[in-house]
Amino acid sequence: MTYYEVEMHHSEESFESLAHMQYDLFCKSNRTVRTLLSLAFVIAGVLNFSSWWGILLVAYGCYLTTSTYSSANHTAHKLTAQIKESGMPFPASRYVFRDKAMDVIPLPAGEKKDSSLAYADICRLGEDMEYFYLFRDQFGGYMVPKAALGEKVPDFRLFLEERSGLVFHARSAPIIRVLHRLSARKKASQP
Repeated sequence: MTYYEVEMHHSEESFESLAHMQYDLFCKSNRTVRTLLSLAFVIAGVLNFSSWWGILLVAYGCYLTTSTYSSANHTAHKLTAQIKESGMPFPASRYVFRDKAMDVIPLPAGEKKDSSLAYADICRLGEDMEYFYLFRDQFGGYMVPKAALGEKVPDFRLFLEERSGLVFHARSAPIIRVLHRLSARKKASQP
């Protein structure tokens, strides 16, 4: 049985979004250390702001904070440049969500071999305002545009969480994530 069917057409922006989510989900220790170092540099710089090196510490702490995604952006831009240089179009796929797995059908159809991803093989789920992200491992994943799901976004989120046994990690404020969870559970419990 087919539950959902969605097409994803990549672009330069989608590669960047995928790289950011990949960094968020798989580089947590890096993010934590970077944040703590940034905080330490800013505090030390503020305490010694009258010295020339205090200003330098504040500047470096701010740089660490604002350049969080620099390595992720580099990877996304490198991949985009390779695709543009090759003259090939950006990848596109159709995802068909069935009972136990997601079928991945490259577009245009028949160019490459179809594949599937069992929900049990998904290692992380992520979401932002525009996409759902399904990662098979730390090196690759799939994006599902929320716009293609329309009003089915909450149902789709619940469907994947139940099938994979995982919870979506969102790039939103914690209170918004809690409200999403409560409304999804309330909706699921209604007949």
